[in-house]
Amino acid sequence: MSEKCTAELRTVTAADRDICAPSEAVPDFPLKYRWHTGMWCEIFDKQIELIQADIARAKAEDKLVVYLSCPISTRGGGYSGTNVDVARFIERHLLDRWGEAFWILNPAQYQLESKAGTGLMNKHACDLRIPLNELIALTRPNGGDYMRMWTTVLVKNEQHVGKRDVGAKYINTGQSFDAFYFIGPRDVQKFFDGSNYTLTAGIQAYFARKFATDSDFRDYFSVPDIKWDHAEANKPGGTKEQDLRDKWEGMRYDFLRYYAVRASVNFSLGSHDEWLIYKTLNEKRRDLSRDPDNFMADGEVGEQIAGFFDGTQINPASTESALSHGYSVP
Repeated sequence: MSEKCTAELRTVTAADRDICAPSEAVPDFPLKYRWHTGMWCEIFDKQIELIQADIARAKAEDKLVVYLSCPISTRGGGYSGTNVDVARFIERHLLDRWGEAFWILNPAQYQLESKAGTGLMNKHACDLRIPLNELIALTRPNGGDYMRMWTTVLVKNEQHVGKRDVGAKYINTGQSFDAFYFIGPRDVQKFFDGSNYTLTAGIQAYFARKFATDSDFRDYFSVPDIKWDHAEANKPGGTKEQDLRDKWEGMRYDFLRYYAVRASVNFSLGSHDEWLIYKTLNEKRRDLSRDPDNFMADGEVGEQIAGFFDGTQINPASTESALSHGYSVP
């Protein structure tokens, strides 16, 4: 644990590995997850408090708050550190376009197991007298832990949000957020595009630069025991060496394929759940705004949260369309 804790630390037990049955992160909100019930739950609760405090400050300053849904975990050839780089780039790009009236909640800045969030994890563990290294040795957080956290952040609100009284009936309908922005492929391609680059050249240049300068990236994309000697690969019995080279080439190919044609919320389990949260919040808002004297009337669409994908507002049909589950339990 990088942060020195002066208080006596608690004892990690086998119960800290326990995961709950599928449960609602927010009462009466239908998405269910399975998460750790012990010390990890306490750490994530502290993180929820911190994020909610950041949102409250933004609302107190009359900012328009936008949630940035983005891939973070390593999946399908991508790399978590690169996903964080991309998310930060898109956050800056949006703020440059939209201006100072906006505040963007970028989950990549709060991911507890990333470089950006490791200090937060250490701080929360120290405040709670949790021996973090021992806890990590026993078990690690899963997607359900993170999505319980983000569902709580995205859904929960009191009657007063910033300087507004939203009304008692709109409690826990995501009133802290003015829009969701779902990262699309063109957003990601902007990150790799340069004035003198094709998309392919931009991704390859990024890979080469990170491999040369980032030790974590180099470790992840290195193959143990590989020898960069042409004679070794072609001598009798060199099949094993060639297999190692093929594995390394395969990792580079998967990286290129992912960021060239895949990287977006379409390939993120967490983002699938965040789409379902967005859709469900808008359904609840429409239901609550329906005229009680006219049961045939639709709800008020003006109360919906705005949604953007890949730089443009989401079309009306898509905003009401369902999606496959990510970490949530169907």
